Amino acid sequence: MKHKTRTERVYNEATGWYETREVELKGYTFTDDDRILIVREYLESGVSAEKIIKKYHISSRSVLFSWMDKFLNEKDLLPLQQESILDEDMAKTKDERLKEKDAEIKRLRKALELEKLRSHAYSTMIDLAEQTFNIPVRKKSGTKQ
Repeated sequence: MKHKTRTERVYNEATGWYETREVELKGYTFTDDDRILIVREYLESGVSAEKIIKKYHISSRSVLFSWMDKFLNEKDLLPLQQESILDEDMAKTKDERLKEKDAEIKRLRKALELEKLRSHAYSTMIDLAEQTFNIPVRKKSGTKQ
């Protein structure tokens, strides 16, 4: 995450030449690695979207959710299932495992909420297309193929 910058040309009266300089703007630019880390933190930490947005100075919730849509569809980047259980996980106490299970439940509930939201968006998109173009898009149950 780094500040957005803009290059300006400024006239230097002492030298009589134009000089270029970088001017910092208010926003930030994020690399894909930064975005993946932010999305992963949102999904795994249980922190609200508003807190993540404030922490990383993201412009809006829609930006965060567009990153989620982009990177959750790329299965290699954010796998939903955790890695296999390691030996050190077996040595944890019952309370630690219980806390981890609770955190996992929260993460899975957020993933489920995201999938429900995505499903609703697709359904709305199909409904809108059917109304706009007057073409049935959905399959009708009971029809022969």
